[in-house]
This record gives sequence, structure tokens and C-alpha cells, in this order.
Amino acid sequence: MTKIKKNILLFFLIIFSFYCAVIIGQAWDESAEIFKGKNTIDYLFSFGEIDNKYHYREYYSSIYWSLLYILTKQFPSQYLIESTHVINLIFSLSAIFGITKLSKELFNKKVSEITFLILFFYPIFFGHLAINTKDTILAACHVWISYLVIRYLKKQNNKFKANKYILIIGILASVATGIQLVFLGSLLPIIIFLLLEISLFKKIINIKFKIKKFLFDIIKSFIIFYFLLILFWIDTHENILFLPYEYILSTFAGNFWTGWPYNLINGNYYLSSEVPKTYFLTNLYYKSPEYFLFAYIVFPILMFSPKKFFYERFVFFNYKIIFLSIILIYPILIFYVIPYPIYDGMRLFLWCLPYYCIIPSLTFYYLIKNFNSIKVKITSLFFAFFIAYFLAAFFLITPYQYTYLNILNGEKENRYKRFENDYWGVTIKELIKKTKFEKDKTIYFSSCGINGKIAEKYLMKKKYLEFVLVNPEDADYIIMTNRVTLGTKNNPNKIINCFDKFNGENLSSVERNGLILSDIKKNLKF
Repeated sequence: MTKIKKNILLFFLIIFSFYCAVIIGQAWDESAEIFKGKNTIDYLFSFGEIDNKYHYREYYSSIYWSLLYILTKQFPSQYLIESTHVINLIFSLSAIFGITKLSKELFNKKVSEITFLILFFYPIFFGHLAINTKDTILAACHVWISYLVIRYLKKQNNKFKANKYILIIGILASVATGIQLVFLGSLLPIIIFLLLEISLFKKIINIKFKIKKFLFDIIKSFIIFYFLLILFWIDTHENILFLPYEYILSTFAGNFWTGWPYNLINGNYYLSSEVPKTYFLTNLYYKSPEYFLFAYIVFPILMFSPKKFFYERFVFFNYKIIFLSIILIYPILIFYVIPYPIYDGMRLFLWCLPYYCIIPSLTFYYLIKNFNSIKVKITSLFFAFFIAYFLAAFFLITPYQYTYLNILNGEKENRYKRFENDYWGVTIKELIKKTKFEKDKTIYFSSCGINGKIAEKYLMKKKYLEFVLVNPEDADYIIMTNRVTLGTKNNPNKIINCFDKFNGENLSSVERNGLILSDIKKNLKF
């Protein structure tokens, strides 16, 4: 592909992602994140005089949300959510560019270009780019830290570049740790890689590595990291030496409520604190594109083939695969160490998805370079079919790509019983816009799986009606997704999803590719 064609493709992808960011609805807690940022900025600029408390604030250092709040103030207030989505998108896209740079550093430019496309079109990741103020930002920080660690090791003797890398690593680590304290634990594979790389430099590459300078640079990076983290972590200001570690340890111990308490995994309901150890693998298996899974089946065959294709083209290929394998296995091992509640599909594991795209990239690289082989042509034909099928589904569910489920989930209309789909509730904008309520009548509504306050906001734009948010028992209408909730009238302790909890006449729904994502029902029975 020529450079001009690549630039045209990149332009199209960027425009498409911005289009999705603008048209998609408001996510469940976006306003809360903006409030956290505003509260932190008000606190800092008033030197502690203005302080509005909110739940679990002690577990957050609002660096990113503070920056997000400042940037959104540059847009007209009526476009707060759209501007939030665009800003999130810009920062989140940097994760895709970051893994591209890392892939090029580890392998070559062609592999990096393939990695870019695979991650961009990975539906769970793409669907979160604009609406997620947390996990895609963590992913961006993680991959850039990995890349900068490699660059630092190669440029340690260049004082200017080494200091630049150390500064950026410190900033990125503080931003990500502020969003989620357990991010520190996710850096363990990078630390292992760092130690292996130092050993490799000393014993194999014969590059003079300065241990004393390295230790001094770690201290500098830590000072930058800790200063920024604490500055925006306003609940630690009473004791900046003790409180941060108390909160971090309680986070790793899972001693506080972190999110949605229930889970739907492959058709089975669980408490989020009691999900099976196969949680991540199950989600990965049923929510990854078919071609993506096929690439993981093919890669070991290619890797251990007599041709030694990869070993001839990439220096220390085994060593690089070990590094990737550590990152791929690490999220699975976390379950056996940290009693941390897990919910919302793969949302809390988005930081590792960019790395998962490298193995399929190597598979495609092999097929491209060996296309003259009959076996490769037959294999490529299968891939072409899977990719075409996937891309059709990818575009058909626009802009709700994060609700994607692959063909292994069975009949489309029953997939709502397999996993939660629109757990962010972003389809509510489209749902209410297309709904025709009765005129000249007060609307008594309730919600399930959707933030009722956000529903009120979108209902306000339908100026011809009056509406009141009430309890489900008093409601004429229920606005819902298939979010997992608790209780029916006959069995209040039963875990069930909203679609199955409430029965009634379907007034309106948002559907993509045969799957209902959200619904408004009337004449209720539950």
C-alpha cells in the first residue's frame, strides 16, 4: 500500500471514530467524572477552601478528569457530552498509536501497521474510545510506558532523550494510577521485561549499561510520579506519606465497593466478587472477532514450522514472544492473587488488549510474506471470509461496537441472555429520540440498567410532554437495557437481567444486527 493510500485510510478511520464519538449517547457516569475533575480544580485553586465530598473519592487522584474538565470548558456548555467524547477519543486513540510504535520497536513497520488496524477494529476497544474516561486511558498509558522503557534502555547514554523518557514515564504512571490504583500492579510485566532487557544488554548485545544512572533515573521518575499523583489526590493531603499507601493496600485487598455488584457471564449470573477464574478468557473468547481467534490457532503452527520464518527476520524473537506471553497470561493470573470485584465484561482489562493484537499481526505478516504458497493461499481465503463477515457486523452495530458478540454466541435475538450488552447505557439517546409517547399526558417512568437522570435529560428535549421519574411500581414506562439487577416480585433475591425482570408491551427499542440493546416497555408486569 502506497503512503498516499495509507494516509487516506487513516483519515477515513479518524473521521469515522469522531463521527461515532459525536452521535453516541451519554455513558452512565460521565457527569460524575467531570464533577470529580471540577471538584479537584476548585479545591486546588481555592487552596482547600472549596471542597465538595463524593463517594469513594479517597481512591482517586483526579489528574485526567481535572484535565478533562479544563478542556471541556473550552466548548459551549450545551455540547458538554460531545466535547467529552471527542477529548476522550483523542487520548484513547493514542493507545492505538502507542502499540503501533511498540510493535515497530519490537518487530518492524509492516507488523506495526497491521497491529494498528487490528486494534482499531477490535470492537470492544473501539467502542470504548469515546465514552470511557478510565480504561482506554489506562491502556494508552500502559503501552506508551512499555515503549518508552525500551527507548530509554537504548538511549540511556543520551542525557536529553533519557531525561525526556523518564519525565514522560513518570507523568503517564501518575495519570493511570490516579484513575485506578491497581494500575501499579499491571506494570509488573514491564518490570520483568526491564530486568530481562538489562540482562540482555549486558550479556548479549554488549551495550554498556550504567546501573547507577539507571537507579538515579528511577528515583527521578518516581518523584515526578508521586508529586503529580499526590497533588491531584486531594484526600491524601492530610498525610501524604501514609494515606496513599493505606488506600492502595485496601484497593489491592478488595476492601471497598468498586462498581456494579452483579455479572452475566456466558449465560450464568454471578456476584461480581465471585466470578469464575476463567472470566477474562470467557469474555475474550466470545467477544473477539472470529478471525482474531483463528489467528491465535494458526500462529503456533507458523512459529514452530521448520522454516523458522520469524527467527530469521526478528532478532531475539523468542525473547520478545516471552515478553508478550507474560502480558497475555498476567491478567488471568490476577484472579488468583487479588480479590478484586470484576464487572462490565472486559472493561477493566482494556489495558492489555493492545498487546493481544500483536500475535494476530505476526500471523498476517507471515501470510503476506509467504502468499505464493498454496497452503498460505488456502489459509488466507479462510481469513478473508472471517474478516469480511466481521467487518459487516462491525459497521452494522455503529456506534455501539462495544456491544459486539461473535458468532459463537448462537442466535442473535437470544444473546442478551449470554452477556450484558449496553452496560454503559449509551443507546438511551437514540432510544428516547425515536420513541413516540402519548401527547398531552404526564409520563411516569422508571429505569433499569440505565441512569434515570440521563434519561430525564434526553426526555427534556422532547418538549411536547411532561415526565416524572418514579419507582418501577408506579411507572407507566420502564426504560431499560439488559443490565443485570436484583429481584423479582416473587423472588427479590434472584439475580436477573432487566429484560427478563420486566414484561410488557414494547413501545420502542434500539436494535443492532438482530440484537435488542435497549427498550422501553409499557403496560408493565413484573
